[in-house]
Amino acid sequence: MDSWLKSAPQRYYAIEYAWKKGEHPKRGEFSPDFFIKKGDMIYVVEIKDDSEIADPSPENLKKFEYAQAHFARLNQWLRNTGLPTQYQHNWLSPKSYNPFFQMLREDKARGFRSELDVVLQPVAVSTHGDERASK
Repeated sequence: MDSWLKSAPQRYYAIEYAWKKGEHPKRGEFSPDFFIKKGDMIYVVEIKDDSEIADPSPENLKKFEYAQAHFARLNQWLRNTGLPTQYQHNWLSPKSYNPFFQMLREDKARGFRSELDVVLQPVAVSTHGDERASK
């Protein structure tokens, strides 16, 4: 690990998202919890409780979807400009702390998907008929 940063509670690196709470559309922003740099990779980590694995909230599904789309666009821009840096967005819960950090230490975290990532990804894609999050 070259460096890491714990985000401020709000507005450090704000990602906008929209969701419906009942019948009412809502808009919000969230800042991922950690940025971890290792070589040309920047791991963007959001921490959630293990309960989100079994029953993800609609708001968190949208946060995940919008963040995945954001980092996909950012990575495409970086590739187009010839910069080697890439971002990987992961949502971790206590169940995935040890596997993630072990893989990070071994320089094998590129492509890592936590149990929560696996649960959120297909739900976000199938719910919205949109594959933005998977690119």
